Amino acid sequence: MSNSEEPPQKKRKMEASPASSLLTSLPDDVALNCLARVSRLDRAALSVAGKSYRSLVASPDLDKIRSQMGRTETCVYVCLRTPPPDPNLGWYILRRRETLDGSSPDLIPISSLPSQAPEAFSVVAVDWGIYVMGGMIKGKATSDVWLLDCRSHTWRSVPSMGVARAYAAAGVVDGKIYVLGGCDVVGKLGEVFDPKTQTWKTLRRAQKKGNNMIHDSVVRDQKVYAVDGNDRTFYYSPREGKWGNGNRGQASGNRRDWCMVDNLIFCLSRKGTIFWCEPDELELREPEGMMDTKEVKGLGSLTLSLLHSRVVHFGEKLLHRWDQYKIKYGIRQELEDLNPRPVCESQELEDLLPGARLSNSGGNILLFWDVINGDRLEIWCAEISVERRAQGGEIWGNIEWSSAVMTLDPFIDHHKILHSVSVTL
Repeated sequence: MSNSEEPPQKKRKMEASPASSLLTSLPDDVALNCLARVSRLDRAALSVAGKSYRSLVASPDLDKIRSQMGRTETCVYVCLRTPPPDPNLGWYILRRRETLDGSSPDLIPISSLPSQAPEAFSVVAVDWGIYVMGGMIKGKATSDVWLLDCRSHTWRSVPSMGVARAYAAAGVVDGKIYVLGGCDVVGKLGEVFDPKTQTWKTLRRAQKKGNNMIHDSVVRDQKVYAVDGNDRTFYYSPREGKWGNGNRGQASGNRRDWCMVDNLIFCLSRKGTIFWCEPDELELREPEGMMDTKEVKGLGSLTLSLLHSRVVHFGEKLLHRWDQYKIKYGIRQELEDLNPRPVCESQELEDLLPGARLSNSGGNILLFWDVINGDRLEIWCAEISVERRAQGGEIWGNIEWSSAVMTLDPFIDHHKILHSVSVTL
């Protein structure tokens, strides 16, 4: 049958370039059926091959076909930043390739956004996209919101928040995005964004100043919990429309990077140890209690490497507050006595912060950290499954895989992992 005789809905115009491929000349439904069988990580490269590929990859029908065929995948997106004075952001996909020697994971760069805040922003995944909210630009908080379309790896702006926020907590409940803290505006502690209507709404809290020292958040039992700089927890319950306070985190060891895996809460200490606790440990006990966290067993091989890692998560605002704290409490000399080598202000803070990033990916723990190996800086990643053993109720971790995913020159481009986000498509 000639092209002129083909039904209009089945026609696809050939690319003018001689490099046009057979796939782009197929009818749309056939081409989409073929693409549905291709890994999303490989399709990412196709999206930059031409308009026809980009159109196919971004088609909403492709995700429907993949879901019907049971071909959905969980992809991990990673944001890295080079340190000041010339900070740059880069977004990557974590790819695991099978080789003769086993799995060989690495970070594949995708389209980044030059106008995005370089630090202190919050991220959440909703359906096929990653929302990037607020942050610090040249020392000032911003209300900007951006959306990364994980189908085509393109960016677009989203209506801004009502107030500028930095270091805010963020979580998703019933398809809506809740952002808590990160500002100093009275009565503006929280906001909610509805992706369907593209509108923001303030969650008012009378005469309560926003907490601008949030360092972690987790969603549990349809509530968004936030952990502040003093290791206190508070929450917002969308279904009840109310705020509440929770237990304190265990300040000893400076826990952070809270995440939910298999209905348990996991966090990381500055000493490189992964801890866990039951989800009801977030609930407030009277008088104010402390979360009962316990060490995850079986991960001793990681502890030393994590302890010496310096992939940390802080910005100029936090450094300034830390410097003020040292002067106020007279602890500068104490730190210098503990660490006699010449250090800058940020390195002193690094000594008190955990040097790794912890997140949930497909029901397992995903852990990023860095390792100095000779004259190379290697960014490592490990996927850890967890199980509860009946005897003693202990939680044990099993390292499914662990490998360097990027190698850098530590004297030129010491990257920091800011966020890792899992998206299922």
